[in-house]
Amino acid sequence: MASTQPTAPSPKPVSPLEGLHRIENPVSNSYLFRDTDGIYIVDTGFFESAKPIAAALPELTEGGKVPVRGILLTHQHLDHMGGAARLHWLTDAPVSAHRFDVPAIEGIGPLVGPPLITQLFRKPAVKVANVLQDGATVGPFTVLHVPGHTPGSVAFLHKARGLLFTGDSLIVGKRGSLTTAKRSLSYDPEEAALSLRKFAGLTIEAVLPGHGDPVTQDPSGQLAAAVDRLSHPEAKEDKTLFGPDGRPEIHPGMPGWREG
Repeated sequence: MASTQPTAPSPKPVSPLEGLHRIENPVSNSYLFRDTDGIYIVDTGFFESAKPIAAALPELTEGGKVPVRGILLTHQHLDHMGGAARLHWLTDAPVSAHRFDVPAIEGIGPLVGPPLITQLFRKPAVKVANVLQDGATVGPFTVLHVPGHTPGSVAFLHKARGLLFTGDSLIVGKRGSLTTAKRSLSYDPEEAALSLRKFAGLTIEAVLPGHGDPVTQDPSGQLAAAVDRLSHPEAKEDKTLFGPDGRPEIHPGMPGWREG
């Protein structure tokens, strides 16, 4: 009798980009990238998503000969950081995230999102070793702070390879084009739209979104068109950050959450 157990997602090479693999989690993407100094994991999916990522590491690290240098988190949402604690425990690789999302990732500060969603999924906390800010470098990547989806949303730019990991600041929608996350899923949709201007003028080889397929055909052109189309904020709505137990904790004007 054939097994009815679903097979775990396997890493898929992102053609034609050498050393880059994607694991499609139930709703989001995780990326495994091999650079000259080792492997970097960009986003970890839900808690359960750590399993297929861990299963892929022995082959990609050549049985442990190639070190895992870092776990890079684009933002605090559970479909992007839920597996970080398990992967950190397995690899001892340092976790990196923007300072505005660090409290939520470490389990001591406010979460962004509807309380029902934040309570439904397991969210083991993890210590963030590298607290990032705009313009910082982590390994071969430059940090681009693109707040709005969450206060600490970032993109990771590998300038030498032309790779732009956008998290949820830009995703690929059902129609196959670059777009922003739904307004209802973002802390400040207007700020998210303005943040896209950070991508203006970039020349890249691939846009690697948190959701949807990587963009490798005319990526610079598609990115420029998306920035031009989407970087215009609409009327502002009030948003609230939620604490670990779901109670509203911080009002939209919390001091200093935006960087200039």
